[in-house]
Amino acid sequence: MVALSHIFVAIAISFSANVFAEAPTAYDLSTSAPGYKIQGHVEKTHTGLQFPLTLNAKTKKGIDTFGKTSSDLLVDVDYETDERLHVKISDKAKKQFQVPDSPLGFERPKVKSAAMHTSYDFQYTAKPFSFKVIRKSDRAAVFDSSNMPLVFEDQYLEISTKVPKDANIYGFGEVTAPFKRTTNITTLFARDNADDYYRNIYGAQPYYNEIRNGKAHGALLMNQYGMDIVTTEGRITYKVIGGVLDFYFFIPKDGNPNSVAKLYTDLIGKPMMPSQWMLGWHHCRYGYKDIDHVEAVVKGYKDSNIPLESAWIDIDYMDRMKDFTVDNVKFPQDRMIKFGKDLHKNNQKYVVMVDPAINANTTYEPYVRGTEMDVFIKSPDGSQFIGAVWPGFTVWPDWWNPKTTEYWEKEIIDWVNLIGLDGLWIDMNEPASFCLGSCGAGKLDAGVQPFHWTLSEEDQAKKHADEQAALEALGNPKGDTRNLLYPKYAINNGNGNLSEYTAAMTAVHHGNIPHYDLHNLYGHAENVITRKALEKQNPGKRPFLLTRSNFVGSGAHSGHWTGDNTSTWGYLKISIANILSMQMFGITYSGADVCGFNGVATEEMCTRWMELGAFYPFARNHNVIDAAGQEPYVWNTTAEASRIALGARYEMLPYFYTLFEESNRVGTGVWRPLIFEYPEYQSFTDNDVQFLIGSDILISPVVDEGATSVDAQFPAGIWYDWYNHEIITGSSNKNKKETVKLDAPLTHIPIHIRGGSIIPTKTAKYTVSETYATDYSIIIALDKSSQAEGRLYIDDGESLEVHKSSNINFTFKHNKLSASGKFDYKDAEKLSKITIVGEHVTKLRSAKIGNKSYKLESSGKNTVTVSGFSAKLSGSFSVQFS
Repeated sequence: MVALSHIFVAIAISFSANVFAEAPTAYDLSTSAPGYKIQGHVEKTHTGLQFPLTLNAKTKKGIDTFGKTSSDLLVDVDYETDERLHVKISDKAKKQFQVPDSPLGFERPKVKSAAMHTSYDFQYTAKPFSFKVIRKSDRAAVFDSSNMPLVFEDQYLEISTKVPKDANIYGFGEVTAPFKRTTNITTLFARDNADDYYRNIYGAQPYYNEIRNGKAHGALLMNQYGMDIVTTEGRITYKVIGGVLDFYFFIPKDGNPNSVAKLYTDLIGKPMMPSQWMLGWHHCRYGYKDIDHVEAVVKGYKDSNIPLESAWIDIDYMDRMKDFTVDNVKFPQDRMIKFGKDLHKNNQKYVVMVDPAINANTTYEPYVRGTEMDVFIKSPDGSQFIGAVWPGFTVWPDWWNPKTTEYWEKEIIDWVNLIGLDGLWIDMNEPASFCLGSCGAGKLDAGVQPFHWTLSEEDQAKKHADEQAALEALGNPKGDTRNLLYPKYAINNGNGNLSEYTAAMTAVHHGNIPHYDLHNLYGHAENVITRKALEKQNPGKRPFLLTRSNFVGSGAHSGHWTGDNTSTWGYLKISIANILSMQMFGITYSGADVCGFNGVATEEMCTRWMELGAFYPFARNHNVIDAAGQEPYVWNTTAEASRIALGARYEMLPYFYTLFEESNRVGTGVWRPLIFEYPEYQSFTDNDVQFLIGSDILISPVVDEGATSVDAQFPAGIWYDWYNHEIITGSSNKNKKETVKLDAPLTHIPIHIRGGSIIPTKTAKYTVSETYATDYSIIIALDKSSQAEGRLYIDDGESLEVHKSSNINFTFKHNKLSASGKFDYKDAEKLSKITIVGEHVTKLRSAKIGNKSYKLESSGKNTVTVSGFSAKLSGSFSVQFS
């Protein structure tokens, strides 16, 4: 029996974009495949074209290599919008399973007619069939499958596109790797594992963005099956173990990467809009000893004056690690409830973890209710599929069963109401299992089991062999003849066989659908249903939900953290690339475990990571059981650095919030790589150690041990130091990498403001609500023409459906600040301070606000400030400086 991938795992775990070794077969094309030819008429449809393909074969060579070859295919070409093209290659018999057209999969757009003024052309060759997508503006072939194999078997699809030498490819995930894809294989198959470099982990995102000659385009393969995506010299190759080839191409007329983000999220759903409090600082750890320990951490933050917005508790609080229970000795229910009330009195929030696995115990009410409703995943013989997770033998909700939503909503709503929670964190939803197959069959009420990693190697091997034999004996779901357990093409899954450490591929979902067909959608589906439950629990308020497993569109429902990273400098550095990728995937509320989850943090590393993590879109310190505490107050230097960096974040909260509104409305990232804002700069293509917050704040963190300076890149124009407003002039050389050495002593993170921007701020306080209660300020950072512009979005900070909001556009020109736009939110705090930063601003002496003049104060050679006034943000106004 096949026990390992035919792609022999030979990965060089190294922090290098180019060090990734695989057996050559992984990169090979199926050159013996006969391909297909157009057989019949090319018909025009209301939305584009449709034509049949038939196998282009005279012999059986290259047929049924990894599965059963489909002889007859159908190609649908839909000109969906002027900037989006849909090309689907499917089996004519419609036997191949596709991503469900539902919220638990992908809700397809309803297109009634073909776009007329497209930014692209679709071209095809009849024999052997291939196609090209041409960008009209420069005639670049953004997708070109010519002279490369097209394979369509029931358990193996292969298609390739040509790309230029050293192409600038970004995307494909979820994977811990540099932001720019180089010669490697990205495997997409949801997997519970610590974030080892270059291997498949929690989510599946088959989407990429390419920047070519300063212009960007994107491509999505809407397919939920496990796959290997090969990026190598001159091509991208998809090797997929099921489904159909369902491509969407995004070709913006302006060629801007941010426009690609808009087009992509137009299709998959805009990123969720967080409440204001969610932008504060969060803290958690796995391994709290008891509720006293948690309370001591909250007190430690307060005593050290380090902002803390929410306290989180991992599975430690549970009774023998069972969902919806508490350990009545260490985390008694009354103390858990009181803890939440105390947090709320201090304007802080409360989040705990919930896993999808339900303990298989006949005295455990969630299991009893779920069994009565018949909502759990089954084995091929119709019995419950029982694996093992933290509480022992467990079952899993089948999200595709129509009754599961009712079941899960009750469990979630009752639990959140009982404890008084502000949000949930859903983990282990790949789904993760600690055994192979239905290892708990016939073992109800067995209690907590010894974890397999605590057993001897001999006992582990015997246990695994027994489980494998039992799994194989169960066979396939009725009527399914595919090789679900050991597909002939074995993707480079980090756990080997597909059923290892997850639900068996032969487990059965509602409608007799094997888990093989839905695996990568499981966590996404839980995400959607859990969000619905939280919306019902607190109607009208934006729910807080953080998920580990994810799929295309997950960011519309929740945030995501990058999982079980490690307390090393390499993981600190690569967290930037991971978060930039998530921004691309439309999961803009995302972050990494600050100071690292596994391992032990050092003072210097944790200090630098706190400085960086203070600016993650989702910002949380989290570490593993039995590791030394890494709260930022443990070390004096870390505490000081945290106060400085978090102070800057909290000052920027209005700017962050405005960016999240833009992300929710438009689809752009909150974090952006330099290359996405400046795609014409070839020198920025592989810079994933700096990042922009929006377009106007540049962060240049220290990511190397012992470093006290940063060699930073700056785009052309003026950039101002956040702290002292000193000026740096960026490079206009777009092809040669030029850097500026920035001083960065241990408690300092370099931050710069783009000249030409206006940044709304608040006065930083301990919590988000206290910060937001202060007056607004704005920083006007002038460009070389002494002009600037910016935006401020205001609403009540929490409503799911916003009825009243303000969208204020600030411009500064000819020494005049003008505020215009929409002013529907009447409860906004006033504007009471304006800072102007620029080379010659000290020549300005006064500001006229309304009928009153105010003296400007100089606080440095590049800075003047006016304060002591109170301007309502309820209508247009102007301020004249002279």
